[in-house]
Amino acid sequence: MRIRTLLAGVTMGAALLAGGITVPAQAASQAATTTAASVSGTASGQTVVVAEEGWTNALRAGDPVRDDYYSTGSVLWRTSAAGQPLHYYSKKINRYGNVWYQLNSPQWGWIYCGNVAAPC
Repeated sequence: MRIRTLLAGVTMGAALLAGGITVPAQAASQAATTTAASVSGTASGQTVVVAEEGWTNALRAGDPVRDDYYSTGSVLWRTSAAGQPLHYYSKKINRYGNVWYQLNSPQWGWIYCGNVAAPC
């Protein structure tokens, strides 16, 4: 389902760009835009850092945003509603293989990929 949504957003974005129409930032939130994707080399047990930036949406209200990219991190705040726009500026894969997004809007923190519309 998320793949179809992402593909639909990318297709719409490409069509709009080809037509010369400027897309507002909030509309771009529907298709988590990626500016770069690079993975640093890692040894066993290290965190993989993926340089990425884009918009996504919260899947539910009340999902935790933590101070670290592990489920043991302290909860800083919780998402307010399903569909809440969230801007991330990096993505990390922790040593357990879990993908986390580092948010900077509406507040800073780490959110687990299973709680957002961005790819997991």
